[in-house]
Amino acid sequence: MDQTLVGDVGGTNARFALAERTSQGTIELHHSNRYAVRDFSNFNDAVSAYLTGIGAKPKRAAFAFAGPKFDDEIRMTNVDWIVSEENLMNTFGFTEAVVLNDFVAMANGATVIPDDGFQTLIPGKVNYAKPVAVMGPGTGLGLSCILPGRPPRIVPTEGGHSAFSPQSEMEIEVLRYWTGRIPFVSAEALISGPGLFRLYTALCAIHGETPICTKEDEIVAAGQANPKSIARLCVKSFCEMLGTFAGNACVTLGASGGVVLGGGVSRHIAPFIQESDFESRFRDRGHGAWFMTDVPVRLIQAHFVALYGAAAMVLG
Repeated sequence: MDQTLVGDVGGTNARFALAERTSQGTIELHHSNRYAVRDFSNFNDAVSAYLTGIGAKPKRAAFAFAGPKFDDEIRMTNVDWIVSEENLMNTFGFTEAVVLNDFVAMANGATVIPDDGFQTLIPGKVNYAKPVAVMGPGTGLGLSCILPGRPPRIVPTEGGHSAFSPQSEMEIEVLRYWTGRIPFVSAEALISGPGLFRLYTALCAIHGETPICTKEDEIVAAGQANPKSIARLCVKSFCEMLGTFAGNACVTLGASGGVVLGGGVSRHIAPFIQESDFESRFRDRGHGAWFMTDVPVRLIQAHFVALYGAAAMVLG
């Protein structure tokens, strides 16, 4: 097998697999494994651990990272790692190595997964003959745009670092709570995995309640268990803030072809989206609401989409 190493590296986890193109033209992944980023001081050590573990020496590699690309290197946003294509080839003997933004890989993967890999949030068929926004909360808040063409061009952005945009009195209170406590209240600061906990902390303070959750996954579980809890309010509010951000990105990027949500946090909060005001927060644009009338929104439920997208970059 012509082995190609692929990876999807966020602020929390690094996922690796070996990829191959089958005779039917599809991409298959083998030997997938996940590592905690905090266990490694640099990216090369994580790659070495994976390759040693499976006893493989692939000739090509493609890695998706949560961070922007400059020339041939990625500078991760939430981890102090800088990874270059030249260094990877020199260190591991790859004949080809590609590094790319994770939401470029996510967007690339979204164009090839079947319809049953998505959950429909706002009805309609995503139209890749028009611009399509791909975004999602994880350790950070990623955003890219698929531009029509053959092949499509995928534009990475750092839109998650735009300023948080409150749309209710409660969200203004949340913004006021965090202003001064962190250097800059970006959208990512509140619409991400760590952001979910920041939102919960602020809501507890605003409502005069003592926090009972100590990490993000506890908030989702507590929200499911008690519909009247601060945790439930937190998750519902998170969905609405995500709706506003998605709508902002849609009109900013001119994404008339649709919006695709990915990211690990999106799947966790999916059961709460329909009970929230996500759709109205996405569509409400004042005089610009006409643009949103027919824009569909889908949520990626398929796994390893960024790995498939990275693999497609080198497997053709």
